[in-house]
Amino acid sequence: MKKELLQGVDNFDFDCLKGKRVALIANHTSVDRTGVSTIEKCLCKGVDVTAVFSLEHGYFPVAQDMESVGKENRIKNIPVFSLYGEDSSSLSPDPALFQLFDTVIYDIQDIGSRYYTYLASLAMFMEKLNENPRELIIFDRINPIGGKVEGSLLDDSKYKSFVGYFPLFHRHGLTSAEAGLYFYKLKGYTFPIQVSKVKGWYRDSFFDEYDYPWIPTSPNMPSIDTAVIYSGACLLEGTELSEGRGTTFPFHVAGAPEIDPFKLKEELDSLEIPGLVFTPLEFRPMFQKHSMKRCGGVYFSIINRKTVQPLRSFIRIIQIFRGILGEEGFLRVKPYEFIKNIPAIDLLLGDKVLVGQFRNFARFNEIDDYLSDCESKAEEYFRPYHLYR
Repeated sequence: MKKELLQGVDNFDFDCLKGKRVALIANHTSVDRTGVSTIEKCLCKGVDVTAVFSLEHGYFPVAQDMESVGKENRIKNIPVFSLYGEDSSSLSPDPALFQLFDTVIYDIQDIGSRYYTYLASLAMFMEKLNENPRELIIFDRINPIGGKVEGSLLDDSKYKSFVGYFPLFHRHGLTSAEAGLYFYKLKGYTFPIQVSKVKGWYRDSFFDEYDYPWIPTSPNMPSIDTAVIYSGACLLEGTELSEGRGTTFPFHVAGAPEIDPFKLKEELDSLEIPGLVFTPLEFRPMFQKHSMKRCGGVYFSIINRKTVQPLRSFIRIIQIFRGILGEEGFLRVKPYEFIKNIPAIDLLLGDKVLVGQFRNFARFNEIDDYLSDCESKAEEYFRPYHLYR
């Protein structure tokens, strides 16, 4: 039997917003347990909603990754302002728009990986709130892959980007509000902030253990298992391997036209990676990398969510591909999330030690020891920001 869960939107007293002009940072995941959107809930309660800010992919998940959303239609006759346009300046809200609202509500479902850009958008909005003080209310939502941490802390002095905007672990283990409060205190902000908390969530759990509808959070995030694997599989974006965008199983495959899937499986099986099974596969992405080309690769199946370590796994998986295909043309050199001077793989790995280990083919036990040391400090570092047990 599934556990009962109430997200922040389900617990909030909307009557307290009467008399205020309210903006929403929202998308299609901003719904209650019955599928009613946060916008509709506000309007039904007589709240004066004056603006909606949408993130990467748009209010509705129409745009692909790194695709400019541009101008969106009005939602319920409310103007929508995109926070993902043609250049990096579009990622922050125009301060002139702050004249439209007294309070802004953030209500977005995150997936638990620091590369996922929704928390970066929250942080960038908070930076503007600090310059133009308004009240921020975060409708908290659970971390769908639980409170487990994997990886190392981002060095934002060197690798700050839209896929890593402030110091989090690769798999960060926080809810949206916990991450927001952490950033707020890290920066010493003083504008008014409050949280509508979740009820019924336990850190050692996954989204599909609850009686709450899962909504794919973006065009390539269809399932909880995809969210679990993404905290490692997103590293594929730093390479020229297809990560399955343009197929029906994004991040569950990796491949390229030159790969023999059976030989690849043999090499990956020899690593004895816990929690994953590799199935030889050929596939044809309909768009993005290797568009319309037949690729050889493998399908990744999670057989144990508790034991799988996605970041460690995909560092090793990518090195196998790298050994087969060679260095030339293997890593992405094109700009990535508006960054031109730092390679995508470095931005995703996010700290000097880990970048060096990856680039120099460090032994796995060396990488594992380094990550384990980082993770041993995570609980103490983030405990002050935990809102739930």
